[in-house]
Amino acid sequence: MTALPPHAFAVPGSLGAHVMTAMAHFGTSRLSDRESEVARLILQGHSSKVIARMLGNSPETVKVFRKRIHTKLGLASSAELFSLFLIALCAAPQGSSDDPLLHLT
Repeated sequence: MTALPPHAFAVPGSLGAHVMTAMAHFGTSRLSDRESEVARLILQGHSSKVIARMLGNSPETVKVFRKRIHTKLGLASSAELFSLFLIALCAAPQGSSDDPLLHLT
């Protein structure tokens, strides 16, 4: 599988730009700033250990954030978090700079 080249994410109006904008704002209407940050890192594929290192926290603290994210969004797993992100991404209009979750009905 090939990844999109970095310049694909920088082109205004491109799918890559839409994904990056949606990810940057994902969960901001329902989660704290730190929970939103952890959710973004989870969506980017980072483990709890790596997230802990990146944020200067312990892995146990990151697990607490994961649990809060799952509770607030009504999820049972990181797979469901990813699925929710994809559903919200599809619902959010191209060029929108608010939380994609706001566009779910």
